[in-house]
Amino acid sequence: MTWRDALDERQRAEVEFSRVYATDFNHGPAEHDRLVLIDRLAGLLDAGNVQPATDRFVLDVPYHNQWELDAQKYRRDCGPACVETVGKFYHPTSAVTTDAIMTLITGGADRSIYIAELQDAAQFHFDVDLERHDGATWEDLKCWVMDEGRPVIVLGHYGSLRTRMDRNYTAGHYVVVVGFDRVRYQDEIVERAIIHDPDYYAGLHAQGAFIPLVKDHFMSFWDDCDQDRNPRLMALVPGGE
Repeated sequence: MTWRDALDERQRAEVEFSRVYATDFNHGPAEHDRLVLIDRLAGLLDAGNVQPATDRFVLDVPYHNQWELDAQKYRRDCGPACVETVGKFYHPTSAVTTDAIMTLITGGADRSIYIAELQDAAQFHFDVDLERHDGATWEDLKCWVMDEGRPVIVLGHYGSLRTRMDRNYTAGHYVVVVGFDRVRYQDEIVERAIIHDPDYYAGLHAQGAFIPLVKDHFMSFWDDCDQDRNPRLMALVPGGE
């Protein structure tokens, strides 16, 4: 008798859901540890349906979020947190904070940030030129990150990001794309983008780092940006220092 024979239909369905969760989402807030544990235990028992592919590329980008000690003055500061993330990838010893970036942009107001303001702030604080690209593609992102070694800031519709921790916020949101990988799931190769999401709080700061998003999931987040009257498929790519 196999371990599956010892489970009822509901229990087998939960194992299958946990495996889909670990492959397709990972890092989601709801019952994350329990679901991932179920997936890993099932994998130990029968080698699992989810197997890592041979190709994975992730830049060593430091993670910064909008709930850290240096980001306490504002709540609408995901963009400045992403600028700090990219800026300190190039200048890891910099002491510039998310709060300092936000204050430079808004003069103390807690408001949404325009794309051009992020470009100006990156230039001012880190001497990094963020090149704006509208209508970018998945392949463009892979080229910038994997071939050229540049982390990319993208603007998406947070309501379309099913793994988000902040369930109350569903409007425009900046994240940083830091890598890509592929996994094999039930004989199918699935591509994923790996992001730093700055909107993780409390004791879960690190869980916002290196989040894998299946291609279709990521593209929905990125492509749905027009729901917030923001430009679709927009990317800010470091072009120089």
